Amino acid sequence: MSRRLRYLTIFILIFLFLQFYKFIRIRVANLDLPKGKIIFSSPIDSDNEIYVMNIIGSGLKQLTHNVATKTCIATDNEASFSQDGKKIVFRSSRAEKQNYRIIANANGRIIGEEFSGGSTDIYIMDSDGKNQIPLTYNTLSSQPFFSPDAKKIVFDSLLADNHNLKKMINIDGNGERILNFGGGQVEFSSDGEKMFDNFQYDISVMNISGINKKRITHLNDHNQPKLGMGFAISPDNKKLAVITSETGEVYRSGVVDDFYKIFEFYVMNADGSNLEKIYRIDGSVSDRFCGNDALKSRTGTIRQFKFSPDGKYIIFYADFIYKQGIYLLNPEDRSVINLTGEKENWDEILDFTFTPDGKRIVLIADIYPKNYYLHAVIIRNIKAYINYFLFRKSTPYYDNKYICIMDINGKNFRKIAKLPIGTELGRDFIHWKK
Repeated sequence: MSRRLRYLTIFILIFLFLQFYKFIRIRVANLDLPKGKIIFSSPIDSDNEIYVMNIIGSGLKQLTHNVATKTCIATDNEASFSQDGKKIVFRSSRAEKQNYRIIANANGRIIGEEFSGGSTDIYIMDSDGKNQIPLTYNTLSSQPFFSPDAKKIVFDSLLADNHNLKKMINIDGNGERILNFGGGQVEFSSDGEKMFDNFQYDISVMNISGINKKRITHLNDHNQPKLGMGFAISPDNKKLAVITSETGEVYRSGVVDDFYKIFEFYVMNADGSNLEKIYRIDGSVSDRFCGNDALKSRTGTIRQFKFSPDGKYIIFYADFIYKQGIYLLNPEDRSVINLTGEKENWDEILDFTFTPDGKRIVLIADIYPKNYYLHAVIIRNIKAYINYFLFRKSTPYYDNKYICIMDINGKNFRKIAKLPIGTELGRDFIHWKK
């Protein structure tokens, strides 16, 4: 055996050993995890497709296979599981009708291309990727998710005049109806008997068909409206948690010189009674969210606003400049805890959900490596070349997005697995196996 061949053999054996070690280590480290699958979109094959894999990082499977052309970008994303895990709803531009033309100069030389128009529609498919069926046609639709009984789908639809509609449709494509003109948030009660929305920044309740709507809050009946309201329904459907935001103004020499955000948290009964303010974030002062410099609070968002599975706490993601994380708010003593804190070098926390026992939080986060260039560029590309040249396997170029887990109180944090480059999530992105 030649020296070159011997070195190559040793190199291959070392690589196989490391892959086997990684395989065993991942499974041993995650024996305590419930079995579940995560669904996401990624541009692994140059255009966004939908993939599913086990939450420990194994079993990556591509569910959609589209080819981008000059007249169709063919993006599939915003995939969401039905509650029973049997169906997936997603947004797709595979059938979009774009106006496409080649731009040439006076001499006839091609100098560019131009696209205009386009459409994105709502599709449904089986959990294995089979039976992909469109539910809408030539629309600008997005953000789909299932009702608890998996018989209806709620989604956003954008009109030509940029007005947003919130719609609902049956899974067979029939029964499409408008829930409200203006979009906003829509949530089903866990028993599937009611729907709530925050159309026009106040909370309303309606039946499961989207009719007989009744307004149950009146937080915007004054001169200074509270914008950007979000809400969450308690697991027993008896309580609502509500968050409002408004913009404060900083005056200097009698002139508006700066702005800051104010967020207020409320709890109330599901019928709108016993409204109580429980917390306030005021961006004009320094606090745990805004840092030492009040100017850092000029912009900020609070999203993924949820009750804990036992209904005791409100858990939300806050993102202010230089200050972000998942927080736990206790309505009883009005205390707030940063659950993620300084555990990692966060770039962004995309979303989070809870394990079936309600004792842990699974979060998807973009985390900067300690040595970005070494890990994210050099090592990633070496792995890609090895996989391709030795096994002729195109690797999914792993990004810095991780599936992570921690206890509901923020303890015992750890990374579970990496996600492919460009990962995007839909609303119900994890299905737990029973």
